[in-house]
Amino acid sequence: MNLKLLLLIFIVHLSAYSAFSQVFLPTLRGTVVNELNQPLKDVVLYLNPSSQVVFSDDHGDFSFNGLEPGDYQLSATMLGYSPSTRSVTVVSGRNEPVRLQLHESDGQLEEVVITGESESTIIEKRGFSVSAIETQKIKAQSLELNNVLGRSAGIRVRKSGGTGSDFSYSLDGMSGNAIRFFIDGIPMDYFGSSYSINNMPIALIDRVDVYKGVVPVELGSDALGGAINLVTNQDISNYASASYSFGSFNTHQAALHGQWRFGSGLTTRMSTFYTYSDNNYKVWGKGVHYADASTGYKAVEFTEENPAERFNDDFQTASVKFDVGFTNKKWADQLFVSLLASDQKRGVQTGQTMAYVYGEMRNNETVLMPSLSYQKKDLGVDGLDVTAFAAYSITEGTLVDTTTARYDWRGIRIGTNISGGEMGRNGKSQYTQTDQSQIYRFNGTYRLPSDFQLGLNYLYTSTRRTGEDPFSPVYRIPYLEPQNVGSHFTGLSLETVKFGDRLHANVFLKHYAYNSSINDVVYTTEYEVINYQNKVSNWGGGLAVSYQVFPTLLLKTSVEQATRMPNPTEALGDGVTIVNNPLIKPEQSFNTNIGAVLGRYGLGSNHGVKVALNTFYRDVKDQLLFTIISGQGEGLYQNINKVSGTGAEIDVIYDYDQKLKVNLNGTYLDLRNNLKIDENGRNNILFGDRLRNTPYFMANAGLEYSMGDVFQKGSNLFTYLNSAYVHRFFLGWPSLGNQDNKNFIPSQLVFDAGIGYTFPSQKLILALDVSNIFNEQVFDNYLLQKPGIAFFFKINYQITQ
Repeated sequence: MNLKLLLLIFIVHLSAYSAFSQVFLPTLRGTVVNELNQPLKDVVLYLNPSSQVVFSDDHGDFSFNGLEPGDYQLSATMLGYSPSTRSVTVVSGRNEPVRLQLHESDGQLEEVVITGESESTIIEKRGFSVSAIETQKIKAQSLELNNVLGRSAGIRVRKSGGTGSDFSYSLDGMSGNAIRFFIDGIPMDYFGSSYSINNMPIALIDRVDVYKGVVPVELGSDALGGAINLVTNQDISNYASASYSFGSFNTHQAALHGQWRFGSGLTTRMSTFYTYSDNNYKVWGKGVHYADASTGYKAVEFTEENPAERFNDDFQTASVKFDVGFTNKKWADQLFVSLLASDQKRGVQTGQTMAYVYGEMRNNETVLMPSLSYQKKDLGVDGLDVTAFAAYSITEGTLVDTTTARYDWRGIRIGTNISGGEMGRNGKSQYTQTDQSQIYRFNGTYRLPSDFQLGLNYLYTSTRRTGEDPFSPVYRIPYLEPQNVGSHFTGLSLETVKFGDRLHANVFLKHYAYNSSINDVVYTTEYEVINYQNKVSNWGGGLAVSYQVFPTLLLKTSVEQATRMPNPTEALGDGVTIVNNPLIKPEQSFNTNIGAVLGRYGLGSNHGVKVALNTFYRDVKDQLLFTIISGQGEGLYQNINKVSGTGAEIDVIYDYDQKLKVNLNGTYLDLRNNLKIDENGRNNILFGDRLRNTPYFMANAGLEYSMGDVFQKGSNLFTYLNSAYVHRFFLGWPSLGNQDNKNFIPSQLVFDAGIGYTFPSQKLILALDVSNIFNEQVFDNYLLQKPGIAFFFKINYQITQ
């Protein structure tokens, strides 16, 4: 109630300020188009004598805020177009939008030197703890998005193995499913494993926005610890791009994507990609052993000098997304009907640890997802922008565990299991799980007088999960009957920009609703399924503020009370290695961030320095953590009643002449179990323990260099070297167990490098990447070793019109 009252008072004050200042600080808005009246993105607009510089957005729109009434000169420049300048008059009250048309230039553009803000800088100024990662320079490399994001401050990506393996994210102390993923603002939870951040080619992504802690309303989700939004190419232009990569472990990756727009506005898009890998890399150490008559049936571990090779870990996925619709029409900026189809097949080598090895188990998944999307700026009235999305997803996953054979880490058959089945040795299983999901999303913003903007977001998702297994083992009975999870999210925000673009403020209110129907099994005289019904609703809210103290100093802070509902897998399990939890509860968290950005101050015209500092506090109730509960690697998501702590991160970037870039960042977390008295009224022996299975100190360093006219005039050579360090951390609670026998993830330092060459035509690019250069034994999760040194070669070709 106090939070709601605080937010109400804040909104009233902002509204009062809006009414008072309406006659002051007017705004100049406009749109930039080409000769075909198509919007132009990233046009540099300069307003003199205010000295403000802005860039046009995806729709060609721009705005200058906090202007004094009077006459101005508005200049627009863009590579490939003739510069344009016109006189404009700004008056108090509402100004008519300005429309600028740029004409393509056949001649050489004169040099225009204008210092403006990059897309990442504009995003940072919103007050949220957010970083925008541009991918233009590295699109040609054979890099996974997970690896690229893992180099950033405060981000830790943990994988269970090689290509296509399971993964989880940690953002400034919040981890796992507390992090939500989006593509162009649409939740990716229901797109399937193939169309995920783990498998999506980097060539399809223009930018990645990473929100840590506090998440804005427009993303429309119950993200508790942060959000990652993949931004694709939004240009309305004709192009086709193809790439092919091959490398170690018989890994092949191919991608093809393009767009074609007809004069009528009819637009088609297609993106498709294919990945295959044997994942037959070397492993050794604890859990990787064999025993037979030659060893006296004593376990013998494989070593670095004599390693084992993964043999049932192959991965294959194919995905295609086709869109057809209209763009840049009076009634719609974009209207698309889309169809996503994907297929994934992979071997299952181990469970949650490497203690047991499986030789024939398979896991397959197919996804079919039709959808409808709509975007329109100034719908009906000036200043009303809306986007809408609706989709229906059918995901079918099948685990095949029917062999009677047993294998060891040599990849040879060492015996038989009469009842069949490798997982748990409890009998054969061929479990098929079907998810039928619905997703509906609406986002609207309305520009109010005096640079205020009101935003509304609504998101509804539901999943109905059923299962089939012709062998019907007892432990799978709860997963055969229907189970359901549904959630509603509603967000309302008020945003403003004041004092000549120096102050950015965003206040928001959120409402969450969740319902579930989860099965369990009990035995009396026979096995009986019990269904648990659960309904929860909650309020949350917060604010984000930034202030440009000096041109080289930005201060920002954000605070939020947030709730995260359990996702389908956390609540319902997967019927394989994750057990359902009928008593599961939502997570709740109070998040605060305080940060500063110091950037680009006087080291000379060719030098630039940016230092970003951020401190944060997290107070989480009922945090959901995955816990292994059996020697066969089964586990479930459990609530930990109270976790809180602080942390800090620093990110330093130096660049010289936009050719040489050096990056250093580090993150320290101090998250602890803060429950003094447990649910039974006893002192909690874990009180004060550092959070288990969670890295607490991480650092990254990177070096990039670009060089033009190498071997050929008009060519470009790009090279990079990156390193990542993670300090040792305990798998379990530090207070439990013998100090000398605790399981832990060891400290590790890994180096990657790569080189890319762009030919003068700018159409053809060749690239070479080397990961884990020194062949370190690397773990992200307990006893699940990742690949050693690997080489990848990539060819890129693109045609644009």
